[in-house]
Amino acid sequence: MILSYLMLAIIVFIAALVQSTSGFGFGIIFMAIMPLILPYKECNVLTLATVLCLQVYTVIKFRQHINYRMVIVPAIAALIFGSIGVHLMISMSGTAMNFVLGIFLWGLAFYLIFLASRIHLKKNPITGFFAGSFGGFMDGMFAIGGPPMVAYFDSVMNDPMEYQATLQLYFMITTVNVLFNNIICGNFTAKLVAPLSISIVCCLVGTTLGMHFTQKISMKLVRKLAYTVMLLAGAYHIIKGFIG
Repeated sequence: MILSYLMLAIIVFIAALVQSTSGFGFGIIFMAIMPLILPYKECNVLTLATVLCLQVYTVIKFRQHINYRMVIVPAIAALIFGSIGVHLMISMSGTAMNFVLGIFLWGLAFYLIFLASRIHLKKNPITGFFAGSFGGFMDGMFAIGGPPMVAYFDSVMNDPMEYQATLQLYFMITTVNVLFNNIICGNFTAKLVAPLSISIVCCLVGTTLGMHFTQKISMKLVRKLAYTVMLLAGAYHIIKGFIG
C-alpha cells in the first residue's frame, strides 16, 4: 500500500508538470500508468477528482477571458456522450478495459505524433458538437477527453488567454458530469479518500513548480516522454488484455 501511494504521488506530480506546461495531458499520463498499480475504475475517479481542482483554479483565475458562447454546444454534446461513456466503462470487465485502454493509448499517441499539428477544424456548431461528443465519450471511458477539444479550440481561437480559459471551463463542466456519473454508479468509495488527498496535494505542488519553470522546460522533450509512456503503457495493457 505504501509503495502504491508513493507511485501515485510521483505519477501525479509528473502529470501535473505536463498539464501546467502544455495546458492538457494530466489524464493522459495518469491513465497510462496508474491502472498498472490500482484498479482501473479507481484510477478513473482519482484522475477526474484531482484534475477538477486544477480546472476550477484556472477558470477562476482566467474567468474574464472565457468565451462562453464557444462552450455551449460542445459542452451539451459532452454531457450526453460522457454519461454514455461512463456506463459503458462500468459494464466492461477489467480484462476488456485493459485491452481497450491499450488500443486507445496507441491510437492517441499516433494522433498526437503524426496528425495533431496538421488538423485545423472549422468554427461552426456542427464541428463543435462532434468534437464535444467524441471528447465527452473519451472522458467517460478513459478520463482522457482533452485532444478533440484541444484540436477544435486551437483551430478557432487566436487569443491564447481566451483559448486556455474557455478550454478549462469546458473541461470543468465535463469533468463534473463524468465524476457525478461515477459517484452515482458507486465508483467513489471511502477507500479513495486517502489516495485522493495525496493526489490533490502532489498535483498542486507539481502545478506550482510547472508554472514557475514553464519557460525553462523543453516542451518537445515533455511531449516525447509523454508519447513514449503512452506507447509502452499501451503495449502493456494490450498484452494484459490478451492474457487476462
